Amino acid sequence: MPFTLRPGTQADVPLCGAIAQAAFAPSLLIQSISPGMTADQALAFWSSVAQSAMDDLNAHLVVAEDEDADTSPSSASPGTSVVGFAKWVFVPGSEVEGEVEGRGGGGGGRGPLPSLLTSVTATAMATRGGGDGDDDGGGDDDAGKGGEGGDVLGMVEKAEMAREYFLRQHERHERHMGGRRHWYLELISTKGAVKGSGAGRRLVQWGLDKADEDGDVAYLEASPEGKGLFERFGFRVVEKLEYADGAYVECCMIRGRKGE
Repeated sequence: MPFTLRPGTQADVPLCGAIAQAAFAPSLLIQSISPGMTADQALAFWSSVAQSAMDDLNAHLVVAEDEDADTSPSSASPGTSVVGFAKWVFVPGSEVEGEVEGRGGGGGGRGPLPSLLTSVTATAMATRGGGDGDDDGGGDDDAGKGGEGGDVLGMVEKAEMAREYFLRQHERHERHMGGRRHWYLELISTKGAVKGSGAGRRLVQWGLDKADEDGDVAYLEASPEGKGLFERFGFRVVEKLEYADGAYVECCMIRGRKGE
């Protein structure tokens, strides 16, 4: 099955959200921290993660398209050939100030450096669409809290557990990579129908090629299902985080610079 990778567009955001929603719904971790989240709320959350890649000048939403997909109105998936996506983020080192130049393969600056590492934490905790200015903001307009500035994590039954998870993830990211320039694979997801066909591998390789071009390391947090794939790309486990009473183990993983 041939695939084409391309930069994501605004029109791809809801498609990517739907792919992530379907892919992560069976996850024991997701079920543990968000048992009360409805399908519409889950779609809003994952779409907000994809949207954050459009809003962050250091982030890249990369989509995989099935070149042979039937996108006619009578097909099973009319109008779309997108079968997967990845959100890769370039995280500048703390020794660099000002603007990052030449990121994303298009030349020119990538905008001001972020004050914190980019992560799902920012998506979950940031205020969107007005709100009241609390740090706990983060929902889309219709994300289930009734209006602008709603709290994405406030939609779920175990919101505090969800916040603790994302903050713990963010803290580990800073512990292992804080101050080091690197490429971060924040999220990757493909449709179930194309699992094992190579789309996921292409999306991983896209970011690793960027890291190799820059002479940088790469970082990610792996689910139990994804750990083996990332190990084949040279990632190594630097820390394991247990959730759901040890039933779910997430791995912080690093891939060294090319040749290391």
